Amino acid sequence: MSRSFLAHTALSSAAVATLLLTGCDPICTDGVSRPGQGHVTRSASGTCVQLVVTHPDAGAEGPDAGTDAGTGGDLCGSTEHGWTTQVVEESIDTLISAFVFDAKGVGHYAFSKDAHLHVGTTRPGDVPTRVDSVWTFFDVNLAVGADGTHHVLFQYVNDTSYATDLGGTWTTRYLSPGWARAIALDAQDRPHVLIARLAPKGGYLLGTVSATGAWTLTPLDELGLDGDRERMAVDANGHVHIVFARLSGGTPKLVYASNASGAWVSEPLEQELPLGSPRLRVALEVDAAGRPSLLGSDDAGAWLLTKEDSGWKSYPLGAYRSRGPALARSATFPDLRHALLDDADVDANVNGSTSQLVVRTLHGTSPVGTTPPLVLETRDGGNALPGPSAVHVDDQDRIQVGFTYVHYDYPSDGGPAVMTRGMRYARYCP
Repeated sequence: MSRSFLAHTALSSAAVATLLLTGCDPICTDGVSRPGQGHVTRSASGTCVQLVVTHPDAGAEGPDAGTDAGTGGDLCGSTEHGWTTQVVEESIDTLISAFVFDAKGVGHYAFSKDAHLHVGTTRPGDVPTRVDSVWTFFDVNLAVGADGTHHVLFQYVNDTSYATDLGGTWTTRYLSPGWARAIALDAQDRPHVLIARLAPKGGYLLGTVSATGAWTLTPLDELGLDGDRERMAVDANGHVHIVFARLSGGTPKLVYASNASGAWVSEPLEQELPLGSPRLRVALEVDAAGRPSLLGSDDAGAWLLTKEDSGWKSYPLGAYRSRGPALARSATFPDLRHALLDDADVDANVNGSTSQLVVRTLHGTSPVGTTPPLVLETRDGGNALPGPSAVHVDDQDRIQVGFTYVHYDYPSDGGPAVMTRGMRYARYCP
C-alpha cells in the first residue's frame, strides 16, 4: 500500500517550503527501520520519513565540534553539513535535568551526578563546573539570564533550594519543603519557581523574589492538587503561565493555569499524555502578546495546541510519539517556530528499537519544513529515549538541540532493568 513521506528540505527562514512525495521505499515496513544513508525509515506511528545523511557514531564529535554560536566562532564549518552530535555527560543521577539555550545560541545545562550539581555550557573548551555547595540527586531545573547568569532550582531529599552564580560566585538558598518543579525568569531576569507541596497538603507554591532579594512563597490553591511534568513561562507583562499533567480517570490530562487575567485561573484541557516509560512530556511557549502554545503528543500523533480568541485549538503535526518535545520561536521572524519532536515505538524501552528526533519549522500553526531524523543513542550505541529538551535555530537556519536521555538494559537472567541516563548535544548544519 502506498504511503506518503516528508522529504527533508533545506530550510530558509525567509522563504520556507515543503516537498511532499509519495511511494515509500520497501524498507519502510514493520516497526522502526534501522536508518542509514539514503534509506527510508518509519516512525512508530507509521509515518515514513527520508533519511538523507548518515547519523554520526554514538558519542562522536563531528567536524568543528565544540564551536558555538555567540562565542566568536562559526557554528558550522565550511564542510559541515547534516547532524553532528556528542554526549555531554553520561551516568547522571536523574533524567529530569536541564538544557537551555540563551538568546545568542549558547547552550547551558545542569545535572546531578554522584549527588553533586554540575553546570556547564557548550562554549569551546568549557567543562562543567561541580558546585560543591549543592547536594542533589533529584530533579534539576535551570534558567539562564540575559547576561549568562545561571539560576537553578533543585531538590535534596524532601527539600527544595535555589542556587545561582550571580556575581560570579555560587550561592544557595533553602526555599521550602517540597518538590522542585519548574523555574522561569521574567523580563528583569528575576526568577519565579514552582514547588509542589508535600502530602497530605499537596498543591503548588509559587516563589518570587523582589528587587531587594527577598523571597515570597505564595500558595496556588486555585490550581488544586499538584501533578507532574510541569512547564512554566513568564510573559513580557510579568504574567505567569503554567502547564502540568494530572491524573483524571487513571489517565494523565493536561491542566493550564495563568494569572494573566489578574487572578489565577485553572483550565483542565482535553489533551491526554499516554502512560509510558519514559513519560511523554509537553512543551510550553508564550508569544509577545502573552498567548500560550503547547506542544505534545498522544497515541494519535503530535499536536500543537494554541489559545486563540475563540478558545483552545489543536493542530496536528504528524505521527510522532514524543517523550521530550521542545518549542522555540524565531526572534527575527516571529511567525516562525521550531518544534523538536522525537519518536520511538511505544515499547522501545523494552525492545530497544530505534529512537530518533526531527526539528519541524512551523509558519503560524502550519508545518513548512523538517530536518532529516537524528538517531538517538547512548555513548555505546544503545537506544536513547529523550527526556527534557531544548531547541535553538539562528537566522542562518543552523539548528541546535540538547536533551537528557535514558536507556533501559534488561539482564538476560530476568533481573530488574538497569538504567543509563545521560545528556546529549547536537546541531544541524544545512
